[in-house]
Formats: sequence, C-alpha cells, structure tokens
Amino acid sequence: MEVKNLGLFLLVLMILFGALACKSTPPGGTPPPQQDILDADNAPPTQAGLENLSAASRRAEEARKLVMDFDGPDYFPPEWNSAESLFNQAQSQRAVTTVKDVRESQARYITAAEAFEALADKTILRYADDVADKGITARNEAIMAGAAYWADEYLLEADNSALETIVLYESKDYYKARDKAFKTLDMYNALTESVEAYKLRLEIEERGLYNYDPVNIAAADDIAISALDDYDREDYAAIHAKAINVRARYNQSLDKAKESYSSDCAALAAAERQRALDLKANVAVKAEYDSANSVFNQGAAFSRSRDFDNASTFYLQSRTMFAAAAESAREKRQIAEGALREADLRMKESDETAQRAELIIEGGAR
Repeated sequence: MEVKNLGLFLLVLMILFGALACKSTPPGGTPPPQQDILDADNAPPTQAGLENLSAASRRAEEARKLVMDFDGPDYFPPEWNSAESLFNQAQSQRAVTTVKDVRESQARYITAAEAFEALADKTILRYADDVADKGITARNEAIMAGAAYWADEYLLEADNSALETIVLYESKDYYKARDKAFKTLDMYNALTESVEAYKLRLEIEERGLYNYDPVNIAAADDIAISALDDYDREDYAAIHAKAINVRARYNQSLDKAKESYSSDCAALAAAERQRALDLKANVAVKAEYDSANSVFNQGAAFSRSRDFDNASTFYLQSRTMFAAAAESAREKRQIAEGALREADLRMKESDETAQRAELIIEGGAR
C-alpha cells in the first residue's frame, strides 16, 4: 500500500511539473513574460551597446561642429536652438547603468544628430552661396583694377583655384573646399591691391615724381620685392597685407610729390606773371593778362582744396598764358618803340627839310 501510494505521488509530481513547463515555455515564439523583459532592460549594458552609444554621440557632435564651423547658428537661429536643445537633453540625460539607459541615451543622440545633419545641409548651401558671392565680387574688383591687362597670368591662376574649390565642394569635402575658397579670395584680393600699387608706382615714374620722396618710395619698393618670397610659399594672405602696405606708401609718396610739384608749378607761373608785369602786360594787353591771372587764381583755389593735380594743370596753363601775354606786351612795346623811332626820324627829316628850305629862302633873299 505504501509503494502504491508512492507511485501515485510521483505520477502527480510529473504531471504538475509538466504543467508548469508548459506555462513557462512560450508556444510558437510568443514574447517572454513582462518580468523577463524588465530583467533584460535592467541588466548591465553590453560592450556593443556602449559602442553604439558612443558612435551616436560622435555623430551628433560632428554634425553639430559642422554647423558651427560654417556659421549655421547665425544663418538659422531657430533651427539651431531646436537642435541644440535636443543635444543638451541627450548630454544631460546620458546614462550607462543599464541596457535600457544605453538604448534611450543612444536614441536621444540619434535624434539630435538627425536635427544637426538636416541643419548642416542648409548651412553648407548657404555658406557656399555667400563665399561664391564674395569670390565673384573679389574677382570683379581685380578685373576693374586692371588685372586682366596688367597681370593676366595671375588672374588665370586665381580662376583655376576657384574651379578647384567647386570640385572640392561637389565632392562634399567641405573643410578643404572652405580652405581653398579662402585662399582663392586672398589671391583675388592680393591681385587687386598689387595691381593698384603697381599703377601708382608707374605714375610716379612716368611723371618724374620719384625725387620728391625717394626714401619712402624705395622702402615701399623693398616691401613689394619681398612679396615674391611669399608668392613662392603661396602665402597669398601675406601678399595681400604687403600689397595694402605698399599701396598706402605709394599713395602717401605720390600725394607728397603732387603737392611739391604743384608748388613748383605755382612758382614757375608766378615768375612768368612777374615777367609779364615787368613788361606792363597788365596795361598793354590787359585782356590777355587778366585771363592768365584768372587761370592762375583757379590753380590757387585747387591748391587750397588740396586738389594738386588740377592745381598743377591750371598753374602750368597760366604760366603759358602769362608768357604769351608777356610776349604780346613785348611785341606791342617794340612796335610802339618802332613807331616812336619812325616818328622821331620823320620829325628830324622834317626839321632838316625845313632848315634846307630856310637856307634856300635866305639865299634867294640875298
């Protein structure tokens, strides 16, 4: 009886264990009980999970940096603030205690990354447009300065650099494209300043103004020559800076030379005016003298307003007019003196004729 009861007891246990086994094994892939899920979420994170979180974090940071480096916050403030808020939330709520923490942290970083990436696309396009506008403006200024005539090879070199910038941009190598774009801008700007400086130097030489300020002009020449070394190093920013300096020095020397030259022209005109006065041109040929004096006074007015180019022009013109007036006065004086001599001669001849007549009369009387 005891053996029989023991066998029945074992049978009941087997049935019981079988029922429990059926309840704990999900048929046909049925999800595990909620308790098991909760246990998995609260488990320590795996290495793969942590690596995925780090990758998501880097993705967001890189997209964020791209937007910042290309002026996205200035171009699109609302979009930037929204993406930045998502990123700050991901940063502040980052947790790695459990699998669930890592999964949720990763999701927040991905959301921020997607926001920054969408903003980066708009930012890069806007930035490229702005840089292109600056490049076009810089190139136009170089051409207006005369680069196509005075420095056509350097202009072509800058144009080729601009084309390389476009290639880099289209290949989405944005940082290299930006660097190349800045280099191209420096090339165009350096070209503009260099051509303008060269034209000033040429004017100094052609007008014979070098000796009015030789020390400063020579110093500017030395700076210009030193820029050749910068060109060999492709340091166009340095060339641009030196060209600005050289242009300013040439301008200063040219202004000084123009003022001195204008003073010389005024002195020459004044000397010619005095010669005309000595010949009484202001009386003998008053209209001519007054016209010359009016032009001289216009030169003086331009000089007072520091328009030395026009001052020199009017002084030289008045000098020619004073010389003409003096010559006219001299000729008029010569004619008058000739007429006086002729009249005096005629008077003498008349006196001689009268004396001969008197002699004849007196002789006849005797």
